Amino acid sequence: MSVERRRRYRHSVYLAAELVVEGTSPRTAITKNVSELGLLLLTRADLDCGQSVVVKIYLPGDETQPVDVPGKVVRLEELADEEKGIWRNKVAFTFDKAQPDIAQEFKKFAEEQAKIYAPIRKRR
Repeated sequence: MSVERRRRYRHSVYLAAELVVEGTSPRTAITKNVSELGLLLLTRADLDCGQSVVVKIYLPGDETQPVDVPGKVVRLEELADEEKGIWRNKVAFTFDKAQPDIAQEFKKFAEEQAKIYAPIRKRR
């Protein structure tokens, strides 16, 4: 049995994102889940634990104005060979300060994505 260490509920939703590390070009990523305290995403970026990063999240309906959220890398995990595709790593971030508004937005998008993909999952 695994022990749940998270302090806040995470909302699963896939949105476009970028990682900005000072002195480097932005790197493409995709969100996997978010809470008001942190975020898990998939990327090809090479990062280190403890590294400061700004995550730019592109919310549906306003893709020209990403939400910038500063934080730190707290966990890195290379994806298993069968999980790899365009992405190479799973990266967990903790936000510098709680983001309840972003978590609420993700909850809304997660509910919308669940409605879209539920009929597809039933057919499998």
